[in-house]
Amino acid sequence: MLKMLSYLNIMLALAYFFGYLLNSYSWPIAALLLVIVYNGLTLRNIEQEKSFSNLQRVLALFNLVFAVFLLVWVFNILSASIEHRYFGDTRIYLVLATVFALSLVSHVLLSLRSR
Repeated sequence: MLKMLSYLNIMLALAYFFGYLLNSYSWPIAALLLVIVYNGLTLRNIEQEKSFSNLQRVLALFNLVFAVFLLVWVFNILSASIEHRYFGDTRIYLVLATVFALSLVSHVLLSLRSR
């Protein structure tokens, strides 16, 4: 399950980058890079049957922070869509960002549990 979530997170990070962040600020792009690095290290540790390092714990914390950032962003867009009664292009973003944030949180929780 952890391996599948790692692949899913990498694919969602790339989809999120190409879909929404090509001309964005550097902080979300750096966070996506940390998501990809963390999931890559997790895949490496699963395949080599190694334990998680302190670096991975720090990256897991950054992944949780980014997931909270995404959920706050989703809430802001959802509230603005409700206020202006416009859901045209926001539905795809809301679904993608929510699935991505929940996938990040569940991945970190599963990785903490599997140690």
